Amino acid sequence: MPLSSSALRLTCFGLSAAGLLALHTACNPFAPGLDDMPTDPNQLLGNPATVKGFFERFRASYQLRDSALYGQLLAPRFQFTYRDFVSNTDKTWNRDVDMLTTHKLFRAARSTNLQWTQYLPTSDTLYSDTLVYVERAFNLTIEQRDDQSFSGAGTARVALVRRTRMDPWRMRSWYDRSEF
Repeated sequence: MPLSSSALRLTCFGLSAAGLLALHTACNPFAPGLDDMPTDPNQLLGNPATVKGFFERFRASYQLRDSALYGQLLAPRFQFTYRDFVSNTDKTWNRDVDMLTTHKLFRAARSTNLQWTQYLPTSDTLYSDTLVYVERAFNLTIEQRDDQSFSGAGTARVALVRRTRMDPWRMRSWYDRSEF
């Protein structure tokens, strides 16, 4: 059964309207354009395949309060050690406890500002491509959501490990000597 001329016009009008609507929704003047050059996270956050880049990425994880980014920097058997001045002993916790503690710190903070100040290599990567010991001085300021602010300084003695020269550095241990 052939379509009447009015039905044919209505069908053409409907298809035209649908086409214009599809074309209109595909062009949103308020949407950001696509970036032709994707951003390299190693340039943006630091390349953890270098010791310098590892500490840049560490700083970025604190500045952004990003525990997922921070977690990428820790070796599976990571240990954090700090001095408990009340009991005059060293206390140690594992990667899981450190991740939970750091996650809670980042959630409670309105802002964090970590500045690495001194670089004191205690071993050189010329001797080993897969293990390096570094001591870094730092300043850390934490502003909590309840407007309390904490500032402190200290040093972090860290052991960085990786499987091969091309792999990113991971922190195996951190001995923290902070004054908070």
